Amino acid sequence: MSKSDPLLPYKGSIIKEMYLHTADENYVVARWAHDNRLYTDFFWNSVHALEKYMKAMLLFNGHPVKGHSHGLTGLYAEVVKVAGKLLPPLLTRPANLNIHHWVDLKPEEFLERLDGNGNADNRYLTYGYAQHAWYVHMVDTMVWSIRRLALPLDDSIVPRSQLATAPTHREVLERQPTYSNHLSLPLEQIIGGGDGDARRALLNNNCAFAPDDFVHEPRASGTAGRNPVLLRRILHPLRSDQADGARHGYELASWLLSSTKQSKPVREEIQDAMRDALAKHPGIDKPKP
Repeated sequence: MSKSDPLLPYKGSIIKEMYLHTADENYVVARWAHDNRLYTDFFWNSVHALEKYMKAMLLFNGHPVKGHSHGLTGLYAEVVKVAGKLLPPLLTRPANLNIHHWVDLKPEEFLERLDGNGNADNRYLTYGYAQHAWYVHMVDTMVWSIRRLALPLDDSIVPRSQLATAPTHREVLERQPTYSNHLSLPLEQIIGGGDGDARRALLNNNCAFAPDDFVHEPRASGTAGRNPVLLRRILHPLRSDQADGARHGYELASWLLSSTKQSKPVREEIQDAMRDALAKHPGIDKPKP
C-alpha cells in the first residue's frame, strides 16, 4: 500500500482490527498462560500472535497473504524480504534480564521451535513439547520487532507536500530502534490502563514493552517438557518385542485411526508402525485365542 492508494485508510482499519487487535489479545493470553505454566496455550497463542503480526506487516506493505499457510518460518522469510535490517539478526539475552541457561538463537531457529510446539497439529499434544524459561522473552523480542513494522515502511511519515524532506517510516525506525508507533490497540490500552491482572501478565519481566517505572516480580525459571501420549500408549507398545504389548498397541492404534482425525504425518507413522508390528508378531490384528 502507499499514500497514493485512496483506500489506504480503510484497508489499514481492516488490518488493524482483524490482525493487530486479535494478535495483541493472543500475546497477552500467551504471557498469562506462561506465568501459570499452561504451556500448551502459551505456545498456541504465541504462534497465533506472531502469525497475525507478520501478516499485518506484509499487508501494510502491499504483499498479499492469501497464499500463506500458518507456518511461521515461511511467513518470516517474506517479512525479512520487506524489512531487511530492521529485524534482529540474533535473539540475545536482554542486558537487564537475570536469567540462567540462555541460548542465543537466530529468529528463524526460534520460530521453527515455536511452531513445532504450537502448530495446529499439536493442539492435542500430539507431539508433546519442550519449554525453556527464556522462550517467553524471545517471544517478547519477536513481537516487539515485528509489531513496530506494521505500517507502510516506505511511505513518508507525513504527506510529501507538507514537508519535502520528510523521512519514511523505514528511515525513522532505522534511526530509532527503540521507537514504536502508538497504535491505540489492546497493548497500548493495557500498558496505559493502570494496575490489573492483564497488565501484570503482559509486563512482568517483559524487557521489550515494560515502562521504566514498572515494578517487576520474580518469575518461575527452569524447563518443562511433555512427551506425547501417542508415543507412550501406541508407538512404543507397537515396537515391543513382546506379542502382548504389540497387540495392545495395535488395538489402540486401530481405535485411534478409526475414531479420531490425525494429521497425515501422524497417521502414516502409526500405520507404518502397525505394519512393522504385524510383520514381527503375525496375528496381533486378530482376537487373542
